[in-house]
Amino acid sequence: MLKVSGTTCDYRIPLHKIALSEGERVARGNDRAVYFHPDYPDVLFKVLLDLSEMKLKGFRGHSLRMFPSTRMRAIFKEFECYIMTQTQVGKAQGDLPIPRMFGFVETDIGSASIVERIHDGTGVIGPNLLTMRDNGTFGSEHVPLLNDFAQRLLEWKVRTTDMNMLNVSFGIRMGRPQFVLVDGIGDNFAIPIRTWSERAMKRGHSSSFAKIARQFDLVWDPAAHRFLAGDAR
Repeated sequence: MLKVSGTTCDYRIPLHKIALSEGERVARGNDRAVYFHPDYPDVLFKVLLDLSEMKLKGFRGHSLRMFPSTRMRAIFKEFECYIMTQTQVGKAQGDLPIPRMFGFVETDIGSASIVERIHDGTGVIGPNLLTMRDNGTFGSEHVPLLNDFAQRLLEWKVRTTDMNMLNVSFGIRMGRPQFVLVDGIGDNFAIPIRTWSERAMKRGHSSSFAKIARQFDLVWDPAAHRFLAGDAR
């Protein structure tokens, strides 16, 4: 086990093969499942789903059946984005708006990427925006934090493919409450315009935030790049 020191904690990371098959699956995306291992409470493990678990419909399903290795593209793009954010260290204002990434480890269900675990300060995995909307825990005090999140994405030049209610989580990092983009990271489009152009990157952010705003009776102002209260229409 390796300890990586952070500002307020140590991230415990495995160096050798670990067992995840009996572990707790805490989330599932289109291509990967996310696992928690009690021996490494500071991080989560993302593992590619077996094709038998996926809905292989339409063009994407046909492509995955014919070329299953193409699923690795999203992983490559996620790490490419993370590496690019590191060029902003010392220049960007605010905390990194995506989880820290610590490489890969072998597991009994395949290779897993190791990512920072975003939690609520008590060790419980932080809720995403969809959960906060559904259980009524999103309040007016969270709007400034959403605006801070939007600005940090620009500061760190984070490219996104799928920023939605499921992929934005709320947690406590370094003693500060904040929103973090936990999935949909990186420009995974066939033509990576958001990688080439910061203007396209910002437009992509705005498109996603406009959809999120409607879920909370907020208004997204693309010119100011911020959320406004619903009564500001």
